[in-house]
Amino acid sequence: MEEPSKPVASWRPGYYVWPGGLTKLVLLGGLNSRTGEAERAFSGMIRFLAERGGYNPRRDILEGSYAGASARSGDGTWRPDVYGRADTRRPLIDMAEALAGCLDFYRRALPSDTRLCVLGYSMGGVVGLDGATLAVARDRQGWHGRLGAVVTLAAPLHGSSIGALVNWAWLVTGEPDGLGAAGEDLDARWKDPDEQARLARRAAFLRAEGVRVLTLADPDDSVVRPEEALLPAPGESLADLQVRTTINRPGSLGHGAILDEPAVWWRVLASVGQQVIAGRAVDPIEDELQALKARLRREGRIR
Repeated sequence: MEEPSKPVASWRPGYYVWPGGLTKLVLLGGLNSRTGEAERAFSGMIRFLAERGGYNPRRDILEGSYAGASARSGDGTWRPDVYGRADTRRPLIDMAEALAGCLDFYRRALPSDTRLCVLGYSMGGVVGLDGATLAVARDRQGWHGRLGAVVTLAAPLHGSSIGALVNWAWLVTGEPDGLGAAGEDLDARWKDPDEQARLARRAAFLRAEGVRVLTLADPDDSVVRPEEALLPAPGESLADLQVRTTINRPGSLGHGAILDEPAVWWRVLASVGQQVIAGRAVDPIEDELQALKARLRREGRIR
């Protein structure tokens, strides 16, 4: 198959998938989000990854979709679709299927040496882990070396422990069906030992495939508790994966503050790594320093 060398039209109107750069980051926003809002939710982290990791916000940041359709491209191939708030409340398996297809779309659109890293917040972390596992399990050869990391942030991976209170989630979401089918699935997952075992196997499977799986939680988050959110790797403890936030989002019950926490940004950067272009790690600070030195030499101010 011919290697992509030019930008490919994305599923998002007006957006493109750009070649160049070893790593692309695929963002998934939380419950009740819609297309385009993930970038706003992750805006602080994106700025940090640009300044410290060399990531280009326009070319290296992609969005994961909660929705998909068949034959939208006209050639019979599956494409992701623009999603709305209701799509984030569908059954977990439907959202995982949509993300798996979205990741395959990006993999095909990018050169074979490009790897994808999935960053999912809240419900996006649940869908990110499930969808990434589904994609790799269906085509292990095609995905060999292509998935670098799955990072979940305040995501109820184990399900929701609030039980019948999910029926009152409309008070938070403003939607009449609250968490919808997704909430029912999270409630069922929490109560089912077999589902917990399958969840642990998903994380172990990805790690065995060389994928870095990092799950982080804020102990002060009143919406998603650490016991719902963490899947430690061998040698990690639950305490290792808890990051207390220093910035509060008013009215959020602590949920969402994890996206604004610099200590979390550093953990994410350590997982996804510096951006690499043409075999060279991008170091924005060093590049700025070298550019300054070059300008001063041109002006004769230094030798």
